[in-house]
Amino acid sequence: FFFFFFEQEMRKTTVRLLKHLSPLERSRMVADMESGYGASMAVYIPDTFNPNTIAKLGNMDICRSIVEMKERSRSLRYTTPPSRLNRKHALGFVPTMGQLHDGHMALIEASQAECVFTTVSIFVNPTQFGAGEDFEKYPRNLDRDLRILAEARVDCVYLPTKESMYPPGYNTYSYYKGADEKYEGLNRDGHFQGVSTICTKLFNIVDPNAVYVGQKDAMQCLVLGSLVRDFNMNTEVRVCPVVRELDGLALSSRNIYLSPEERSDAAGINKSLEEVNNNYRMILQAIHTENFRHPTAKELKEQVNHLFSKNIKLGKPDYVSVGSNTDMRELADDEAVTQGSFLSVAVRYGSTRLLDAYRLGYDPEDYWTSSDTPTEFIRDSKNILNP
Repeated sequence: FFFFFFEQEMRKTTVRLLKHLSPLERSRMVADMESGYGASMAVYIPDTFNPNTIAKLGNMDICRSIVEMKERSRSLRYTTPPSRLNRKHALGFVPTMGQLHDGHMALIEASQAECVFTTVSIFVNPTQFGAGEDFEKYPRNLDRDLRILAEARVDCVYLPTKESMYPPGYNTYSYYKGADEKYEGLNRDGHFQGVSTICTKLFNIVDPNAVYVGQKDAMQCLVLGSLVRDFNMNTEVRVCPVVRELDGLALSSRNIYLSPEERSDAAGINKSLEEVNNNYRMILQAIHTENFRHPTAKELKEQVNHLFSKNIKLGKPDYVSVGSNTDMRELADDEAVTQGSFLSVAVRYGSTRLLDAYRLGYDPEDYWTSSDTPTEFIRDSKNILNP
């Protein structure tokens, strides 16, 4: 009995400890523990390797060609019934552009919690960058990224090339109608055509049961949800909570562009949006008991801009958008903001643009899943990692 009680208490202590670590810290801690306390379980990762030629790192397969990735996906998705390992799906997929951070690792953790196997892609997609944007200087560190993914026990990494994705004579593009007329689309001509096109290709090649993306770019989530529905893809889009720094700044690969002063100032973005969402949730509670009404889009934007002026001194807001909770169209100034509407913002620090988003009236830790209903996402469990 004593040993059973001791084991249970150790499990509880370990869970409490892991909750306070970032996803990247958790994966590294597990790797360190296995190498120190269970050498037979440890994954060997060499100190040096050539990231451009290596085909396997630890237990992680590295695929570079389309044919190779398709064959590997078939073996991952269709060989092991997920129910056999108490999982919801066989194959989960996390598309990235590299320079991995804790936001990416949280998506990987979510996939690993629900899927038997997880594949990650790394590809800096040129077609989603506009003229004058940071495609050439976008951070790239393949050696570091592969090491992180191997430590995190990812099953497969897909490293497509520009030549394989867009060979000479390439002329076919996917497009979400109206995406370039609102939010990010107004500021980045052709961006969502590039996102939609590359994701169409990646989803067809990897053929996952579920794709895991973050809520930070709300419009992108809508585009991907519509993509899998309208093209009848046999997959679902899982939208995961925004992962933030301790001061609330949404994690982004572009955060490294910020100066120390800008980085400190940028914490005011989430500080403002969090206050707006908290105020909105209190209004929702009061509506049921008192003579309150939903705020209008104009009132909500004025509140955000007021808080930005108080909390942000170095950044310049590009836009503050309130989108409908059914089709993400921009709400008219006098329209009521109902629960689930999207509050999306972009703030510029020099040439660096930072995005953030809240789904108003809901807990920011909620998960969402695409559905067969146009543009609708179904609210899921509060936290699939700690249900």
